[in-house]
Amino acid sequence: MIIAALLFALAPAVARFAASELNVLVLVFWTNLWMFALMCGWVVLRRSASGLRTNKLAKHFLRSAFTYGAIVAYFFAVVHIPFANAVILQSMGPLFVPILALLIFRRLSDRYVWLGVLISFVGVLLIVRPDHVGISIGEVSALFAALGGAAAAMVIWSLGTTEPPDRQMFYFSFFALLLSALTLPWVWQWPAIIQMIQVFFIAVFTIVGQFFYAKAFSVAPGDKVNTWIYMSLVFAAIIGFIFWDEPIFAATIAGTVLVVGGAYLATRESVVNAPQSG
Repeated sequence: MIIAALLFALAPAVARFAASELNVLVLVFWTNLWMFALMCGWVVLRRSASGLRTNKLAKHFLRSAFTYGAIVAYFFAVVHIPFANAVILQSMGPLFVPILALLIFRRLSDRYVWLGVLISFVGVLLIVRPDHVGISIGEVSALFAALGGAAAAMVIWSLGTTEPPDRQMFYFSFFALLLSALTLPWVWQWPAIIQMIQVFFIAVFTIVGQFFYAKAFSVAPGDKVNTWIYMSLVFAAIIGFIFWDEPIFAATIAGTVLVVGGAYLATRESVVNAPQSG
């Protein structure tokens, strides 16, 4: 999950360059196209086409739909409200995971999960240092992004009991490509060469990050390990300092300590097995 967090921080860092001259929906489409091409190459290289057989196609589509919707909602929020506010609201995703686990899987997370998630979220507040958050379509969109990400995590958690990560990645990239193609008649652009190179790296970081994200859910309870995804904000702060000279404050360091400490606390105590896939 820590590797996934690092890659999820690198992908938007590259996207920040590409999106300056490329429509966000077009950027998402080309990223998904590269991801699907990479996964097809991986299947051919490993000669593992037989490993793509599944009876969980509906769940694979649902996971892709939740993830794609969360990405679009997040980008919409970033455009319409202050960036810090969008980040902090979208970062509420791990808070929804134990709640959804209770509602969907009838699984009550232990006190270490709840306490660890809350401590990490306080760390996120210190890192991002948001302005006053109001109620508008932008804030609502960011909350939907957080909820969509948490819902996708639930599906990944369920798939992890039977579906290996590479199979999940193949169907995720396939359905995400189909979904992102729906908007092309209204927003089509041909990327420049430099933008295409940037999109390629976004796709690599995203698909490999999704692989490790799914891998984490396949070997540990989702409500336990998902808190570590907050590390992406720690990595984002470091990347911002390196590439854009964004300052690292004492509060950033304190927030990092809380994020790591809360994530560690959430994973401390052993719990019951992960939910069975239906």
